Amino acid sequence: MSVMNGIVITSVAGNYKVMCGQPDFELITCKPKGLFRLKKISPCIGDFVTVEREGGDYVISEIAPRRNVLVRPPLANLDCGVIVVSSCEPRPNALVIDRLTVILENQGIEPVFVFTKLDKKAADLAAVYEGAGFTCFESGDLARLTGFLGGKTSALIGNSGVGKTTLLNALVPGIEAATGEISRKLGRGRHTTRTVALYELGASGYLADTPGFSTVVTTSYGELLPEDVALYFREFVPLIGKCKFGGCTHHGEEGCVFPKGGSRYESYLAIYDEAKKAKDDW
Repeated sequence: MSVMNGIVITSVAGNYKVMCGQPDFELITCKPKGLFRLKKISPCIGDFVTVEREGGDYVISEIAPRRNVLVRPPLANLDCGVIVVSSCEPRPNALVIDRLTVILENQGIEPVFVFTKLDKKAADLAAVYEGAGFTCFESGDLARLTGFLGGKTSALIGNSGVGKTTLLNALVPGIEAATGEISRKLGRGRHTTRTVALYELGASGYLADTPGFSTVVTTSYGELLPEDVALYFREFVPLIGKCKFGGCTHHGEEGCVFPKGGSRYESYLAIYDEAKKAKDDW
């Protein structure tokens, strides 16, 4: 029986494709062992796994502990979440963007931004997130973006129609992933990406496209305590503990030092309230 280690790069109808071996890579199609079904555990794209040969078939016999995992879409062991933002159509929604940054930061995944369909609105929006401490790119700056993502496992994330698949095609030439037109009637993109797959990026990196969405519910990605929400707003972290009174929720209490106004503060309030409601419903 041969044993190999690899990374799950895609799955279709219960069959998983695992990239095994180094330096001579081999793409192996296999199924998980039955014990995973009994334990209600499924391999995830990005999982590091052990593959064994049993008879004439290959099976996934072990899944390594995950550093992080996103449940929607199912992706594990990400280093970066590349949030792709369009300045025009579909229009960016600051709360959705900030929900994504909170989800990623909560999982220990580095959020970075790529702005497509550039205009002054995109420049202004990029300035907000650069000011908050995030790394931002323009979609045309492929060499710099490729260099940043090199050696990392990353995923393109964003609303339908913002240009994720087009960006993927530019970053990973030759894959010819499908792109779709914007649905003008709905003001958002058609969901051209149906499944999740990792594509090789350079010599040692991987990049995933993910299905688009129109809304994000922060609390559906795992437990988020309201008192922890401020920890995931980078620009607010240095202010934590400096308010006049302990237990400040930063909702306009006397002596609160959090800066009022601006889309990031409004997002903090909304996400805090969502987390508090979810906690109250436990």
